[in-house]
Amino acid sequence: MAVDTHVFRVGNRTGLAPGNTPLEVELGAGARHPRRISMLHAHHWLILHGRYTCLARRPRCEVCLINDLCRWPEKTV
Repeated sequence: MAVDTHVFRVGNRTGLAPGNTPLEVELGAGARHPRRISMLHAHHWLILHGRYTCLARRPRCEVCLINDLCRWPEKTV
């Protein structure tokens, strides 16, 4: 799974695949994803979530579908 800024941010904020480098996030995401979900689909879901909901400067936690699962201590809700 390629890790861009969106995937890196979402992986660290949610606790899905925490890491200090994109490689650590990539390895963590690959180890934790269920086999029934395509890595291609998971990659696109994380990018879109980071692009439209889990924004860098002002995350939209109030409309986030995984807000209850998120481990980010600075949530806006």
